[in-house]
Amino acid sequence: MTVVIDAARRSIRAGVGDLIGDPSQRSIGLSGSGLSRLWIGSELHRRVQTDLETTEPGFQSEVPTVLEIEVDGWSVEISGRADGVVFEDGRAVRVDEIKSLHFAVDLHNLYAEERLERFKRQLSLYALMLSDPDRPAAARLILVDIVTQEEQDEDVAWSAEAVHAWLRQQIHRLIAAEQRRSARLEELKLAAERVPFPHAEQRPVQREIGDMVAEALAEERHLLLRAPTGCGKTAAVLHPVVRSALGRGQKVFFLTAKTLQQRIAVATAGAMQAGLFRSLQLRAKSKMCANTEIICHEEFCPYAREYGIKLVRSGLLKNLLDSDEHQDPDRIFATAKEHEVCPFEVSLDLLPDVDLVVCDYNYVFDPTIGLGALAGGDALRDAVLVIDEAHNLVDRSREYFSPLISSAILERARQFLSTRSNPVFEQLADLVDELAREVRDRVSECLGDEGPDEGPADLQPDAVSDLRIAFDGAILSYFLFKREHEIWIADDPVLEVFFALTRFHRVLSLGGDEFVYMALRNGPGGDTLKIFCRDASRFVGEVLEGSASSIAMSATLEPFDFYRDLLGFDAHRTDELYVSSPFPPENRLVLAITDVDTTYRRRAAHYDRIASWIARLSHPGGNVLTLFPSYAFLEAVLDRLPPVKHEVIAQRPGATDAEQREILGALGDGKPHLLLAVLGGIFAEGVDYPGDMLSQVMVVSPGLPQYNLERELLKGYYDEFYEHGFAYAYLIPGLTRVVQAAGRLLRSEDDRGVIVVMGRRFLDPRYARLLPEEWTLGDPSNLLHDDPEAAVREFFANHGNF
Repeated sequence: MTVVIDAARRSIRAGVGDLIGDPSQRSIGLSGSGLSRLWIGSELHRRVQTDLETTEPGFQSEVPTVLEIEVDGWSVEISGRADGVVFEDGRAVRVDEIKSLHFAVDLHNLYAEERLERFKRQLSLYALMLSDPDRPAAARLILVDIVTQEEQDEDVAWSAEAVHAWLRQQIHRLIAAEQRRSARLEELKLAAERVPFPHAEQRPVQREIGDMVAEALAEERHLLLRAPTGCGKTAAVLHPVVRSALGRGQKVFFLTAKTLQQRIAVATAGAMQAGLFRSLQLRAKSKMCANTEIICHEEFCPYAREYGIKLVRSGLLKNLLDSDEHQDPDRIFATAKEHEVCPFEVSLDLLPDVDLVVCDYNYVFDPTIGLGALAGGDALRDAVLVIDEAHNLVDRSREYFSPLISSAILERARQFLSTRSNPVFEQLADLVDELAREVRDRVSECLGDEGPDEGPADLQPDAVSDLRIAFDGAILSYFLFKREHEIWIADDPVLEVFFALTRFHRVLSLGGDEFVYMALRNGPGGDTLKIFCRDASRFVGEVLEGSASSIAMSATLEPFDFYRDLLGFDAHRTDELYVSSPFPPENRLVLAITDVDTTYRRRAAHYDRIASWIARLSHPGGNVLTLFPSYAFLEAVLDRLPPVKHEVIAQRPGATDAEQREILGALGDGKPHLLLAVLGGIFAEGVDYPGDMLSQVMVVSPGLPQYNLERELLKGYYDEFYEHGFAYAYLIPGLTRVVQAAGRLLRSEDDRGVIVVMGRRFLDPRYARLLPEEWTLGDPSNLLHDDPEAAVREFFANHGNF
């Protein structure tokens, strides 16, 4: 739980866990506290508790308890939950504390005594809390080996006097920390009023957005904000959010789907900081690992070894915070590596002392690596979430809860293990074979020998759970062997299986109507079991409701009902703001070509006409971006494209970063180019085209998601729960892609250009209602022109071809 200290009333509420910690004794590891966090500790606890409930009279598991005491004039309430208590005649006679460890490592390393001492302190505190004053309960520490499940018991002597003396020290530690925090909050409250707007001038549209954001924050409400690209919404939102949060002692999390958006947020924050608040950019663990291999354990990584002691002795955190108001990941990495401590863990340890955190969605919404998993369920209670490009979160959140296990990754692990002869590898090989049989049997059982390539599956949760426990134990022996023999492997196939099974088991244990269990074969992964999440709103909504306020913003956040439903926003706590484009309407020409049919069944008959329209409407004065729903569609039109006065470039599947940079470089060489690319790809959503780099965007087809079993499962679910099956599964995602792509063109009040949407469906009322108001001016027929070629020529003539 979160420590609550009321200095005016001189009262403290804390959990047992809050009193046990000591920064110098912090350790990093897959065993002990680290592995418990991953799951196995709680599972072994449950099994030991179940055995004791069966065999020992009077034993009760998970016993809640509260202790109220006075410490130097402070009223202190400590709450916790004991692993096990034996009662006789309603009185506690023995208190048990269960801890899971890897005996071969954790009982013999440098920190063994310190770790055991912490366990005993915790146990002694529970014994004090549960004992009658005149008849102290016995205390027993039960250690369980996560590899062999061997148990070791130890009777722990304790005295009320010793526990009270230790408690007094810990309470004063909490008071000192709170005093430092309170002083910092007072500084931030004074700073809040002085935070400048990040630009020399605040536009009217930014003032409109800022006022609405401030109002939502003042009432602790959420806000869905639709504002066009280029209107300055990042600055408009971040300024009032930072001011409000500083004044209330809250933290701001600016969440993005792409690194580019993080750079914009960091730059915007930097223009406001002036020494008034601190910020931090979090980078992915894989990119912050200084070791030769990502193995987060003090026994296997020099940057994890003695982490707590090295962190305290070096004064690293204080030095970083004192030297710069923004904590850049490159600087954190270099400084942490210099002191031989884990750069990623240093980033996390900086969190309590910064006021603005810029990071990927993962850190808040991914159930495996999210801050809630790392810091507890109420980690975001005093946080304001700003979700940038929030339209991306619908699919991303479903992916978090859609794990799979494929024969392909199991085969890679099997081949790797088969080349080595050792009991450790043989044990893992047996487990991989067992998991492979489970996957193969379930797929065969569900699909038959000659059945379809995909279909519903019947999973066996107990079998998956047993395999998970076995893998957790075996993997630590594997780590030990690798360390002893200095085996370091990039993209270790055994770890790939381990983490896939971990995520699969975790999601399987959630249960719920949102999930469909699927069997697949003949795909790139071979036989595959997948948990398909049709709706992650329950899980995203829990995070949102656990925050002080959340602001979700995007240029494509309509219809609001769709995003409110599928992101789990509470309708009674959520406001909406639609901001019209502030840019002059004469700076854009939007037209529709409706004499072509781009539906899957009929598009082939229209390839020639589509190619003709692209050639006729591509003005030779600048670069033209033309987007298709698929590579196959793109290639078919490219083959039929008439001669144009442009250099034609086509996006290819699997293009490397270097190839993509080469294409962008070509667009800036001053010559006219016609770039054919796919909707949803890097050129449609992932890059900016500054200045005159782009003069036209053509979108061929509404770009509805491809018809397949998963998409139909979404449609059926959305029909049942929201009564908008086709709209939620196909229409809105498709039109969102279209509007996002067109948004590449006009990003400032000086930008000018032509947007063409091609396909008769764009004027179908079901589709047209999803186009921006500034395009249609309330009537989709405004997109029709008697002579589209003449309209394009006239537009560019009036604007001097730029």
